[in-house]
Amino acid sequence: MRINGLRKRYGATVALDGLDLEIRPGEVLGVAGPNGAGKSTLVRIIAGEEDADAGELFLDGRIWSPALDWRAVAIVHQEPQLFPNLTVAENMVAGREGDGTGWPRPSDADLQIMDALGLGSVRDIRLGECSLAVQQRTEIARAVARDARIFLFDEPNSALTDAESDELFREMRKLAESGRVVLLISHRLGDLVRHCARVAVVRDGRVRAILSGEALTEDGLARQLVTESTGAGAPASLRAAEGPAEAPPMFFVRRWTSQGAFHDIDFSARAGEIVALMGVEGSGARELLRSFAGLERTTGDIALAGATNIDLRRLRAYVPATRALSLYSNFSVGENLLVRLGVPDIAGPLLALKKSRMAAIAQQSVRRFLVKTSTTTQPIRSLSGGNQQKVAIAQALNCKPDLLLLEEPTRGVDIHSKNEIYHLLRDYAAAGKVVIVFCTEVLEIFEVADCAHVVTEGRLSRRLTIADYQHIEHLATEIAGLEQSLKTAARALSPVRPRPAQRLAGPG
Repeated sequence: MRINGLRKRYGATVALDGLDLEIRPGEVLGVAGPNGAGKSTLVRIIAGEEDADAGELFLDGRIWSPALDWRAVAIVHQEPQLFPNLTVAENMVAGREGDGTGWPRPSDADLQIMDALGLGSVRDIRLGECSLAVQQRTEIARAVARDARIFLFDEPNSALTDAESDELFREMRKLAESGRVVLLISHRLGDLVRHCARVAVVRDGRVRAILSGEALTEDGLARQLVTESTGAGAPASLRAAEGPAEAPPMFFVRRWTSQGAFHDIDFSARAGEIVALMGVEGSGARELLRSFAGLERTTGDIALAGATNIDLRRLRAYVPATRALSLYSNFSVGENLLVRLGVPDIAGPLLALKKSRMAAIAQQSVRRFLVKTSTTTQPIRSLSGGNQQKVAIAQALNCKPDLLLLEEPTRGVDIHSKNEIYHLLRDYAAAGKVVIVFCTEVLEIFEVADCAHVVTEGRLSRRLTIADYQHIEHLATEIAGLEQSLKTAARALSPVRPRPAQRLAGPG
């Protein structure tokens, strides 16, 4: 595939500015770049989901039209775009109904792909009842099973374990070796170096460099990516060496239990702290954070800023890992920034909207939360993934909660946007609030948190003070040891078997 002079604008925002690129069969081509560089716009145009303003695409030397030849393209989006009311297997074959009267059944090849990606045991479970990792693997399996010529992977393993990622990359290499065109967008520089023959670096809507051979290293990619990103400092430097001053807990739970997810948890956090909950999918860590938001059935005692139980609702805000559950895709940037605000903030007598005040709040939020957009009336879909994530977090912060709860706050976000999000969270905690994040990566904990707890098989580890660890390797070793000791303790007692995380019904 050859791409010549591709251009795309959203109002005053230039997403692609004459991009040129060649994708060769037999290789996995990587694409790296900061959020807002135009990577996802490129994928959407190749897939026929967006129309380019100018430029040409060629496949095998002939002009190629995604609008007409879209069936030749299989795409894995960063945010799974599937049917939560269907089972994993039904999602796998959706779109292949043809002229038949019944629902198509997975073929032997489909079943093999599901087994290879660890979906065999859940194929008859409704997707909405599965974890984010299972949803992402289902989207991958669905794409791999397509008899397509072009395969586009946009941050495909942001919710996968290392073992699941390895299986994904094996499947991608098989596709490339069979003569398919394979493109991988990722913020994980190590994955790009290990699995791609070449990596195109995109900035401001153009390919600025293509690295291959000895030049293709993590350091080389990092230097290309931060060429124009000098605004954000090292997040770890924001953390005071001693951590927040000793004070009574602002938030705590006692004997906190959710059947099948976690058991008898005692947990507390002080004002000014960022606390991380670390655990793999199914450990109970994600469910524990969701329970603090009131989204899991629990027993035990809970208190926040002196309030208990039902009184907590207006004091806390939750941001899920999947941006689609926070954002309304048919709304503008400004409308999405305002959707959580109450009537007194944006309406007057007889519930008449204060449009000038709404516009002022939206513009102030764009500046405060560093959202890269030309106007607040721009469609939310036109923003990069990192800027959409900042809008999702800004929604919650605009409510001024005492307790902010976030799942994987920088999943699939580039280095510069990560640092900006870390600054936002640090500033919010410093204002006397509590921030609790669920993380699956040690690096994120090391960069953003004051302290951390490991959750394994529904049980909580002792508190780890991050400032005690000078190097991330020391923290990773400690976390691995705690995971093992919790597993051992769980086996000695009656085991808790966490269930898969439930999908929320809608935004917010």
